[in-house]
This record gives sequence, C-alpha cells and structure tokens, in this order.
Amino acid sequence: MKVADCMQKDVVFVSVPGTREDVLLLMAEKQINGLPVVKKGTETLVGIVTRTDLLRKADENQLAMLMVRDPDTVTPRTNVNTAARLMRDKKYRRLPVVDKDKLVGLVSIPDILGAILEESGEYDDKSIGDFVNHQVIAVWDQTPLPLSYMIMEMAGKHALVVVNEAGGVAGVISVSDYLRLSEITVEENVSKTYSGTDQAVEWGWTSKDFLIVTKRLLKLPNVPVEHVMTKNIISVTEVTTIPECVRTLRKNDIDQAPVLSAAGNLIGIIDDRDLLILATEVE
Repeated sequence: MKVADCMQKDVVFVSVPGTREDVLLLMAEKQINGLPVVKKGTETLVGIVTRTDLLRKADENQLAMLMVRDPDTVTPRTNVNTAARLMRDKKYRRLPVVDKDKLVGLVSIPDILGAILEESGEYDDKSIGDFVNHQVIAVWDQTPLPLSYMIMEMAGKHALVVVNEAGGVAGVISVSDYLRLSEITVEENVSKTYSGTDQAVEWGWTSKDFLIVTKRLLKLPNVPVEHVMTKNIISVTEVTTIPECVRTLRKNDIDQAPVLSAAGNLIGIIDDRDLLILATEVE
C-alpha cells in the first residue's frame, strides 16, 4: 500500500511570512493541531508548525521563527510501512506529502492505523492488552493548572489522566486544552480592547493589539485542573480489539485513551504511537 492510498489530499496549510495569529485562527477554525507551512503564493513546502511549537515559544510572534524548517517528508509513492517507520523513529504525528517539492497531501498516525490495522481484518481477534502502557502519568484533580502543564512537559506527554480523591479517573487534560484556554484569554482581552465600539471584534484585531495579548497567551489561570479538564472520558478495556480501539481513537479524534478494568479501575493507557509500532511490522 502506498501513502497515496490513505493520505489527506485536501490539506489545510499556512503561509510565510505570517504570524502566530494566522496559525491560531486557522487551528481554531479547522480544529487541527498541526499545519504545513508553504512559501506565500506557492505550494512549496518550507516547514511545519504544531500546537506544541506555539506553547513552547510563547513570546515569539513570527511564523518563520515558530515553525520547524525543512521537515521530513514522504511522497505519494512512498510505502505506507516506510512512512510508519519514519513516524515511529522520529516520534512524528504527521508527515507532509510532497511531489517535486509541491505540497500535495498530509498523512497522520490515524490515517496509517486506519489503513493498516482497522481495515485489513488481520487483527480482528487480537486485543490491545500487549500494547497497554501501565506507567500512567496522572495528576490529582485539585492540581493547579500551571503545575499540571509543567508536569506534562517534564514527562514529555501530550495529555494527562486526571484522578479524583478516591483514585478514580475523573477526566483528561491535553495540549489542546491548554491552548484552548489561552485562546479564550485572547478573546477576552481583545473584547476589552474594543469595548464601547460598534466594530466586530474579530475584524478589529490589529497587529499591535494582537501582539500585546499574545505576550500573555500562556499565563494559565491558577485554578484546579478539574475546572477545565475534559470530563467526557473516552476509554477502552484491555480486551478491546485492535481495530475497535483504532476506530474509537479516530472517531473521537484523540491520540490516547485510559484503559480500565472490568471494575472500572484505571490500569493503564493506550497511545496510538504504540499501535503504530505494530503497523510497522505489517508487510
């Protein structure tokens, strides 16, 4: 199977020169976590930018300084297993697809898992038990939000399981949640800037005003995690089959899920990267 068989052809991208504002607006509108970057007026790929880049470079406004330059790529003719191995080895979630330096698509971990593990039928009777990570990074639901982000960064994770006082799973908080909170802060500040005018706020964002609010973008509110975590938990059990797990992750647009016992106790977590390892073994 080739990358062309499972890649996303209608690719959302951002252009340089550009700003953090351009990226934030597009990510919020399309509900996506990463964007290829092309040279303005062309389809020539020059970089890629993710939500994590925005979080880690909080004081940077120019897209050229936020993006990762000259990213690894694949072509439509690349074997899917080769793309999967590259994503596994480099810990990528997505790869731009180029043809003669022109951006023609994007392939992600969910795309590959769907093509190899969900649709093949080869794993219909195999459970996720062997791929469950029993070393879970969790925080108490009363942990201050800024501290929870620090814990997530130190652990090198994209999400944390949140537990309550009794040790039960109360929710999940992810990189997307932190950025969503910062976007709300931006909206509130811009609204105050233009209070008392008839002009719609979304059309009143000047570069100067937006730069001011983006300097405050990552000052997370000092509230307990329980106030902002995702409480609608999508979970699986260790006897869930691999195709069923892949479908659950893809349907809910999540990259990991808590794994519960029959009694509802947290016993681990399943990450789509772990399943990607299995996908690289398929010929």
